[in-house]
Amino acid sequence: MPDGSRNSSGYFVETPLVRMMMDCGAGTVHALARYGVPWEGMTHLFISHFHADHVGELASLMFAFKWGMKAGMKNTRTQPLTLLGPAGLDRMLKALDDALDLRLAELRFPVVSTELEPGDQYQLAADCMLSVAKTPHTRVSLAARIDETRIDHDSRSICYTGDTAYSEDLARFFAGTDLMISECSYEQPNPDVAHLSVREVSMMAEQARAVRLVVTHFYFDVTGLDLAARLRQRYSGEVIIGRDGMCIEI
Repeated sequence: MPDGSRNSSGYFVETPLVRMMMDCGAGTVHALARYGVPWEGMTHLFISHFHADHVGELASLMFAFKWGMKAGMKNTRTQPLTLLGPAGLDRMLKALDDALDLRLAELRFPVVSTELEPGDQYQLAADCMLSVAKTPHTRVSLAARIDETRIDHDSRSICYTGDTAYSEDLARFFAGTDLMISECSYEQPNPDVAHLSVREVSMMAEQARAVRLVVTHFYFDVTGLDLAARLRQRYSGEVIIGRDGMCIEI
């Protein structure tokens, strides 16, 4: 639903060598500038699936890379931008290019599109790995896990559900993560749609032994609800109610 305080799905992950956006839903392109996110230096864009609230501003982002940067914002980029997503990503990018006359071939840097299958891993940087797993949502929808190995051999991880129904397989895929970003679409389980309810989110986070849980992607009004308390009924870690502009360091 259009909301004056919340955009659709879009998350930005930064490490010393990686600047990756995860999903690109309505409102997220201008939000990158609003919150001071270094979008011009984005290295990767991960798309979890092709529903409009997760990919609806991909064309706008490409338009910004072409014309916004030509307008003098940062016109010296040569580093490739790598798009990562499920089967069908190449077809969608070409269709947008053709339908909207984006002329992506005229960008001053290459755009590389890489389609991923469940179980694939992709090296984002020497110390940073992206892994993907199937979610029960659409035929091709993916969840993502980002693992970074630090110089001191410690490691950190972020997991993102994308859109999904309850899945013990996904909970195992997220095992031990430092931060689990999860959709939380419904207050009560809804067997007619492939999304998570409050109870199902908390169960998956507990099964995954996630250190922290961020919930977002609400199809209900969270104002006035003690949502964190309800999540803690089945999850023992730290609960964070997601909001636009929030920055979390791990």
